[in-house]
Amino acid sequence: MVKKPFESRIQDLVYNVDSGIGVTIIKLLLYILFVGVVIVVYTANQYKGLRDAEAMEYAQLGRNISLEAPWLITKNVRPLSIWYVTNASEDLSAQLGRHPDLIHAPLYPALLAASFIGIDFDRMPAGPHEVYAPETRIMLLNHFFSVLVGIMVLLLGRRLFDHRIALIGMSLFFLSDMVWRDSLSGTGIPVATFFAVTAIYAMVIAVGRLDESDTSWNWVLPVVFSALLCGLAFLTRFAAVVLVPGLLVYLAWAMRGRCWMGILTFLGVFMIPASVWMGRNLFLGFGPLGLLPYLILQGSGDFPGNALERSLELNVGIGTVLSAIPDRLQREFRTFYEGSMLTLGNGILIAIFITTYFYRFVRFPVHALRWGLALSFVLLMVVGALFGESAFGFASMFWPFVILYGLAFFMLLLERLQLRWVFLNRTVIGVLFLLVGLPMIFTLMPPRARITYPPYSPRLIHFVSNMLEPTEMICTDMSWATAWYGNRVSVLLPYSVEQFYDIHDYMHRFSGLYFTLITRDQPFISVLQSSAYETWMPIMEGRIPGDFPLPRAIPLLPPDQIFFSDRARWEER
Repeated sequence: MVKKPFESRIQDLVYNVDSGIGVTIIKLLLYILFVGVVIVVYTANQYKGLRDAEAMEYAQLGRNISLEAPWLITKNVRPLSIWYVTNASEDLSAQLGRHPDLIHAPLYPALLAASFIGIDFDRMPAGPHEVYAPETRIMLLNHFFSVLVGIMVLLLGRRLFDHRIALIGMSLFFLSDMVWRDSLSGTGIPVATFFAVTAIYAMVIAVGRLDESDTSWNWVLPVVFSALLCGLAFLTRFAAVVLVPGLLVYLAWAMRGRCWMGILTFLGVFMIPASVWMGRNLFLGFGPLGLLPYLILQGSGDFPGNALERSLELNVGIGTVLSAIPDRLQREFRTFYEGSMLTLGNGILIAIFITTYFYRFVRFPVHALRWGLALSFVLLMVVGALFGESAFGFASMFWPFVILYGLAFFMLLLERLQLRWVFLNRTVIGVLFLLVGLPMIFTLMPPRARITYPPYSPRLIHFVSNMLEPTEMICTDMSWATAWYGNRVSVLLPYSVEQFYDIHDYMHRFSGLYFTLITRDQPFISVLQSSAYETWMPIMEGRIPGDFPLPRAIPLLPPDQIFFSDRARWEER
């Protein structure tokens, strides 16, 4: 083999840098730099630690898995869960030392547990502006999956439309305030979104192959892969079950009744991961869906606010649950439609996306997918109306498709304008970027995100929790925070003092009672003097009954918080 002269090699290098693969590499590096700058600037400006109760609950579940409890044991114990577990146990035990979680999906806590390897949970922030170290791992995990979702937007855009729409769509995704807000929340929405979007991508591949050939069976593997990913999305957030009907309609429409084997295969494979959680609940002696059916009553007329999860006694049957459904659907469905739906991600793109339903795309996989997504979205509105804001959060999964379809229709309209100058075309596209990016710009403008106190101060919560021994139990109005930052079994404030006595006297004694601004900052007449808190008011005001087991009290950050105990533990510390 004859070596090229040195001058020729230099010319080849210059050519590659100027117009060959070198240009592609430089563009890729610049784009990675652009995404990295967006992530770093947004995180530095907005991240001050976890501020969402659901995120803290997932975090403590992940820590419990990483340290001791592979069966999803929780230290955030609701009185409702105590009632359920006690009635389901043969020995009427509440299992407060190792209380099973019967509400949350298990996959996200398992991923958190993997990310916590080597972390020191006892090291609290040194200052009020320092982030608790494990929460940085949570943030990085969610950022990682957000980037993966962006890559899936690129792949979906190329398969559904073309490379230009795919690249612009991915850029709009990374400029979306909602994407990084969900990522910083720590609730695992990017993880569920990744599994859901990838499942849809696999189904698009399957339908494309069906559309190309009537006899080939090369569509089966993508269908299996899609079903498996749907199952993983379900194990990340239970609301992801709404994807199944939409994808089945999409697949059935593509098959045109030729073979039901694909639909049965999808359902069978989906049930494999989905049955893991239900089988675990049955193995522990509970119903397959755990506490989920009872959560329909949350916020209903009989259980306003969080009265349901604070209730230790629940005399309801299936008739009560069914009767609560119409009221919740009427109230919450309207709230979501008028609020979250019309402002999903960005108002202009959701408006254009809805308009695409009055236009027929030529390619069948592109045209039919919208209707499967529409079915899933309507079902999500129903599920969200029944189960609350946590289920509504999964609506972020639809944002990549809102971007791609809205952008494709926008580019179609732009082409039909036949603007003579390239400058005008680029200006119009630039305006779209500006409108999509405005929420992020407004978010990054002063003032910056504040620290999480009130009500959450990791150092203060850790101090209060450390007054108790690891085997002792605390009752508080923010049990998710003491379970996460304090690593103590924490019972949510019961509905009444009488129920507090029932737990203390017959199940497990309390060693501390911790009130924060979550309760003390409530309206005095409409809330604190209502039935939900009226029995607690004398204690919060310092009028402690003579037989109360926690007679000693100390104000914390007066007059914000107050801690009660059986003795002056703060003097010992």
